[in-house]
Amino acid sequence: MPGIDKLPIEETLEDSPQTRSLLGVFEEDATAISSYMNQLYQAMRRIYDAQNELSAATHLTSKLLKEYEKQRFPLGGDDEVMSSTLQQFSKVIDELSSCHAVLSTQLADAMMFPITQFKERDLKEILTLKEVFQIASNDHDAAINRYSRLSKKRENDKVKYEVTEDVYTSRKKQHQTMMHYFCALNTLQYKKKIALLEPLLGYMQAQISFFKMGSENLNNQQESDLGEEGKKRESEA
Repeated sequence: MPGIDKLPIEETLEDSPQTRSLLGVFEEDATAISSYMNQLYQAMRRIYDAQNELSAATHLTSKLLKEYEKQRFPLGGDDEVMSSTLQQFSKVIDELSSCHAVLSTQLADAMMFPITQFKERDLKEILTLKEVFQIASNDHDAAINRYSRLSKKRENDKVKYEVTEDVYTSRKKQHQTMMHYFCALNTLQYKKKIALLEPLLGYMQAQISFFKMGSENLNNQQESDLGEEGKKRESEA
């Protein structure tokens, strides 16, 4: 509904059909937001789980390469060149494993935390308030029905007072819950853009840091290997 960005809280006391109609639009929008964000959460959860698995697998690969020299192969013999080569690979992969571990931590903090918080806090609050508002509305409708069935002649003053008090109390409760519900729905309209962009920015920043870290570690490792090779040549000369 173009041009409408919030529910009019000042209209909750009157509770007109127009207000209820507008409420229906905001509830429909909240349902769509919830459905979409749950799907996005599942996708990001898969990214996070895959990254954790990659980190663990990379660490295991480095560990196995380090243990090559301890293996005894019946037909392989002692291959010092292969052992030395795999030791170098294990160092590089171990550095990459550390980078992957850092990336997992960054994804948890910058991507999973904000979207989980929005899902578990803001979206659940909407569902809870909707249920509370529905209960309050049902109680008010029941009180109105009891009041409308009162007989002006037969009912005594005590019964009339109790029914009237019930109408007043239930209407007050409905009004209060309706205001809270409207505030939450309005807040959701402002939060949904941030809730969508924050984990995406966190994901991109974590990936950029990871590639930068990996590039620096590989360059340092390459320079270290070249330095050792140069020293070997000097000693041979």
